[in-house]
Amino acid sequence: MKNKIQRRMTMKNLEKTKLTVELSQPGEDKTLKKNFNDVVSEPSESAVLALGETMANLAPEENELALVTETVEYSHVQDAEEITE
Repeated sequence: MKNKIQRRMTMKNLEKTKLTVELSQPGEDKTLKKNFNDVVSEPSESAVLALGETMANLAPEENELALVTETVEYSHVQDAEEITE
């Protein structure tokens, strides 16, 4: 007689990576935010900072790069698999 065994597996799936460039505005407490969705996963630090500097260079002269935020979203899915022995 064959036995059926159920094994549970959890999978972690990368859903998306987003970068947010924030530029300071003189005389304002709020920063100017620009979002870049669906960028490559695990971008290098130098590439992230280069994007921020590029955006600062394209903005009006009085704006400066404040920071770049990387947001990574994962989904965690539990799946059952039947094994027959």
